Amino acid sequence: MTALCLTRNRREWLPKAIACFLSQTYQDSELLIIADGVKIADLIHSSETIRLIELQDKLTIGAKRNLGCAHARGKVIAHFDDDDFSYPGRLQDQVDRLATSGKAVTAYRSMKFTDGDKWWMYTGSVNYALGTSLCYRRDWWETHKFRPVQVAEDNGFSDTAMLHGQLAIVDDQGLMYATNHKGNTSPRQLGSNWRLL
Repeated sequence: MTALCLTRNRREWLPKAIACFLSQTYQDSELLIIADGVKIADLIHSSETIRLIELQDKLTIGAKRNLGCAHARGKVIAHFDDDDFSYPGRLQDQVDRLATSGKAVTAYRSMKFTDGDKWWMYTGSVNYALGTSLCYRRDWWETHKFRPVQVAEDNGFSDTAMLHGQLAIVDDQGLMYATNHKGNTSPRQLGSNWRLL
């Protein structure tokens, strides 16, 4: 299993993401960090389970995801965004779901979000996959790569999986939360799918 973390100019977020990875109950895994922007190597302690690839040039999110997937050692890849939080059982839950469902891709449709002050519950439609929660077999990605765009690259990926009957969607069961902040790649519009907690 490879937990894939993309980061750019977010030194303040990365230590929490690393701590989340190290707390996971699923042990046969690596954290692969793909970084551009400010240097972050000093934040990463020497470890056999954490790898860093620092890029000289800025790439789109979709291109960075494809690069990370190409370098992943695991047969399963999970998105592990630097500004989100995964509780210890998250990776185990998603690896188990891929195995029991027989699908190539799984994700959560609902999740809590916070801005550090307020909390919301987001609930998507039955077939909607929150991109930050995507987990998939590497061999599926090899023939269904991300579009090299900056925003919504994950929507196309999950839509393709749904059209092929390869998407297992569930509620997040309290295993993750995401953060709303001014540096979000795709600013969140709080609408009817959002409920203030």
